[in-house]
Amino acid sequence: MEQPVVIVWCLTYNQRDYIKDALNGFVSQKTNFPFEVIVHDDASTDGTTEIVLEYASKFPNIIKPVVESENQWKNGGLKHIIDIMNKNYCRGRYIAFCEGDDYWTDPHKLQKQVEFLDGNSDYSMCFHSAEKQYETNANAWINCENILDKDYSPTDIFVNWTIPTASVLCRREAMKFYADLKHSELIQNYDIFVILSCAMVGKIRGMHEKMSVYRIQRDGLTYNKKALVRCTMNNPGHFMCLKENFPIVSSDYVDDTISKVFFERALIRDSISEMIIDLYKSYNYSKYRFMIMLKKTIVSKFKLKGSS
Repeated sequence: MEQPVVIVWCLTYNQRDYIKDALNGFVSQKTNFPFEVIVHDDASTDGTTEIVLEYASKFPNIIKPVVESENQWKNGGLKHIIDIMNKNYCRGRYIAFCEGDDYWTDPHKLQKQVEFLDGNSDYSMCFHSAEKQYETNANAWINCENILDKDYSPTDIFVNWTIPTASVLCRREAMKFYADLKHSELIQNYDIFVILSCAMVGKIRGMHEKMSVYRIQRDGLTYNKKALVRCTMNNPGHFMCLKENFPIVSSDYVDDTISKVFFERALIRDSISEMIIDLYKSYNYSKYRFMIMLKKTIVSKFKLKGSS
């Protein structure tokens, strides 16, 4: 059997209401090369697994299910799942991504992106615009609907996050770089680390065409309140890990972010001593950001008192 040119990583868990959109987007792709979709089902309990297996039986050459008997998120979060995928399913020339609640809308998406990377060996990744689809009242801060046809620098990507995960196609070598990151246990959200790993091995190109949908829904990682609290606690380590591994990103912007997340963590600390330590670290990374955060917090406190 011919080796796939593209391996698609689709991560899903309890996404019964959305997974068909993702699967239909995969099987509708029109390419002149073989590709496979590794659907990692993290022991779903809501019927997602049955839908994935149904599609796998109908499209056995495309949909390749990996159904966990035990939830892997509990064994190390999203980073652990990405490590599983990277260890076992990093083959083919390119890797594409699409989580189970997002989906592709252009049947020529993969063909267009592969043609670009095949014709431009100095590029390690390309991505494209996506429509935002709201399933909740949460506000999505990502500006992914107006990607330009241009190169994007590592600092630009870090400062102005615009990349929807389902739009990414990268060279396999980028994921090999990702696999060797220092202190990777501190990583929370894999996407920025994957993108910057791409930037370490080649250039990154944006494409204006809207070829996927970025779905914002209540149970998604980015907009889940419990997940946001956990992220607030872990963000300092996450961004210090980023600073250590990606010197191609301007340190001024990274230090500013580290200062901000230390300050945010200080505000939810249980003890005064832990709060003071985090505030001290925030001040050391960026005095300017510390003062902005302090002013913002004081103003907020006065507004709350005034309304009571």
